[in-house]
Amino acid sequence: MTVPPRWKKVLGDVAATPFRSALAVAAMAAGTFGLGMILTAHAVLTREIAASYGRTRPASATLYLDRVDDAVVAAARRVPGIGDAEARPVIDARLRVGQDEWVPLVLYVVRDFGDLRLDRFSRDGGAWPPGDGEVLLERSGLAVARAGIADNVTVRLAAGVDRQLRVAGTVHAPGLAPGWMDHVVTGFVSWRSIVRAEAPSAAWENAALRIAVAGSSPDEERIRRVAGRVQATLAPARWRGESRGRRVLRIAVPPPGRHPHADQMDTFLFLLGAFAALTVALGAVLVANLIHSLLAEQVRQVGILKAIGGSTRQVAALYLAQVTVLAAGALVLGLPLGMAAGRAYARFAAGMLNVSILDAGVPVWVAAVQIAVGVGVPLLTALGPVAQASRLTIHQALSGDAGRRPFGALRTDRWLARAGWLPRPLALSLRSTLHDRGRLALTVGTLAFGGALFLSALNVSGSWARTLAADAAARRYDVTVQLSAPVATARVAGLVAALPAVERVECWSESAAYLVGAGGVAATRVNLIGPDPGTTLLALPLLAGRWLAPRDRGAVVINQALLASGRGLRVGGEVVLRVGGHDVAWPIVGVSKELNPLPTAYAPARAVLAASGQPPGITRGMRVVTRRHDPAAQRSAQRGIERALAGAGIGVLDVQRLADRRQALADHLVILESALLLAAGLVVLVGGLGLATTSSIEVAERTREIGILGALGATPRLVAGCVVLESLALGALSWCAAVLAAVPVTLALDAVAGQLFIRTPLDLFLSPRAAGGWLLLVLALSSLSSFYPAWRAARLPVREALAHE
Repeated sequence: MTVPPRWKKVLGDVAATPFRSALAVAAMAAGTFGLGMILTAHAVLTREIAASYGRTRPASATLYLDRVDDAVVAAARRVPGIGDAEARPVIDARLRVGQDEWVPLVLYVVRDFGDLRLDRFSRDGGAWPPGDGEVLLERSGLAVARAGIADNVTVRLAAGVDRQLRVAGTVHAPGLAPGWMDHVVTGFVSWRSIVRAEAPSAAWENAALRIAVAGSSPDEERIRRVAGRVQATLAPARWRGESRGRRVLRIAVPPPGRHPHADQMDTFLFLLGAFAALTVALGAVLVANLIHSLLAEQVRQVGILKAIGGSTRQVAALYLAQVTVLAAGALVLGLPLGMAAGRAYARFAAGMLNVSILDAGVPVWVAAVQIAVGVGVPLLTALGPVAQASRLTIHQALSGDAGRRPFGALRTDRWLARAGWLPRPLALSLRSTLHDRGRLALTVGTLAFGGALFLSALNVSGSWARTLAADAAARRYDVTVQLSAPVATARVAGLVAALPAVERVECWSESAAYLVGAGGVAATRVNLIGPDPGTTLLALPLLAGRWLAPRDRGAVVINQALLASGRGLRVGGEVVLRVGGHDVAWPIVGVSKELNPLPTAYAPARAVLAASGQPPGITRGMRVVTRRHDPAAQRSAQRGIERALAGAGIGVLDVQRLADRRQALADHLVILESALLLAAGLVVLVGGLGLATTSSIEVAERTREIGILGALGATPRLVAGCVVLESLALGALSWCAAVLAAVPVTLALDAVAGQLFIRTPLDLFLSPRAAGGWLLLVLALSSLSSFYPAWRAARLPVREALAHE
């Protein structure tokens, strides 16, 4: 088969510079790989999360009542606009995981496991359905529960009642947040389960009615209207006999059709997508740089081509065909690898979010976009240098100096000429590097951008760690205790204070409250806390206003999560909370910043007691300071508190070490950190390829200069050392640029991560350790990138180098 002359030149030019061609293919393949991985992960995750969540048939709203039964469900189903309704009471309990060690347990009571209508879940392993003395555990919480199928576990209810349950099996509930992330175990029990103590209306059970609004994709406003109709229908006045009526305590309406972690998923997919696009662009620009250097070497060939009748369009087509060949090679490498990595990352992310990937198939449009971008972007970036070279006249091309500036035209050239303290070979290397400012900016900028992402990822992680530490410093206690019922302060404080591991105890007033919004709807749950007057155990930083003062009677300080939950909340305004069935309006005197995604309000202890209808001298919560603050002492105190309160017959909702709470919050950043570091790795890879490309181009352009140095007595080691030093100088320069660029990037990511997890931006933190680590890494990368060009420069024979055109 005869190859046309034009294609002989195209393929010959590619084969003549194998190292640079390989670098070009690798750079474009890295971009194609990154784009393919993100597009694949995005396509698979968005489809599978939506499908998985849709299969659960999520409830449009949940109504919490004083009691729920079959009559209530039947009445709700008859309300106009209701598609379906199902009772799913919720029991807040605790699960024993060790000697006097307990973790939070949420039990959902299911009316009929054979007819799950809303918020469905599926069998994962073991038996189905559970017996009255059994429980099905959600699979993502098994590690937290420290239990397996067929194990017997102890469940402690809010009233201090213990029940033994057998783990019948595991289920998968993709509509719930992962248990390992929230450090909470979720289980499902039968309607006649022994945990209900043969009394479906037990005081520790939340009677929940789930409803689905008829129609496709109802908006939140419509959902609230229909839920209001249900509330009105269930009101006692609408029933025959007041005793049959049901009072709705609150209505919870989640974002319609949104997975609990959809915002988190959308955020890191957006970040990965943006960085993948940048990787493609940077890889394409490197190709343009290579084409520019190739054309600079082949200017005389352009003149010859035109002299023998080649037109501008024909010359341009030759070099664009070369770019197409390189891009095709990159697609062959990058496209299948990107899709495979995208599937793997989708499985990883889905596992983190408790979603199963049932169909890992990649849509055709993903490959189409990769091919279009993988070929189109390099061609677009190469158009500039190709058009510039192909338009040269025969005279300009054959003269050999088109577009070149003589040495000394730049200020840096003159500075290097006067720098007598620099070794001459190194000065010559730096002169060539600094002379082409466009190439310098491209090389340094690409590597600096990757470094900025790397530093920013570690900075955000460090900022999160510092936020955890700051929150720990603001909470000067080690263990929190929540009681299931009000208890005399003197009694419970004396029991806990007598423990050997305990140094100090403060009893605080606490109550469940709900934020009252427009139309008197109470939807958002609020933790209402009344610290001990004059306490020194809480010193939260303030975003606005002031902290509670001893003279305050009904003032309140809200945290940033509550501020974001209500419209019009501000310092100087009022917040209306529903406490114990009564609405209370309190003036807002401050806004606190804390590591707590849950809406929280702090008010004077006596005001909390009065609002919740509790008499003075009782408490439902304690803050405990241990004598030693290490984990062993805190765990000893936690166990001692459990034993003391159980022995006194005092019901406990929770005894939690602050270290466990902080770990649960820290685990929420895992996915975002992985996304940032992956994106940084892609850009750093392209940056390293750019550095190797620049070193290779510099060696090729200075071939005759290297021959002259050899003729003057320069040893191969000296020549190779100059190439390595030049690469190290570029790496150091990129490090400086990366440190500066990391500041705005870190600020942006701090805002994203903070709003995502705690509803306020994280404080800026620039990690010195990250900067030092990146400096070592970039210098190592620079040395590695310059290895082949330095080896090639050292092996150039003097005669061949001097004869180079």
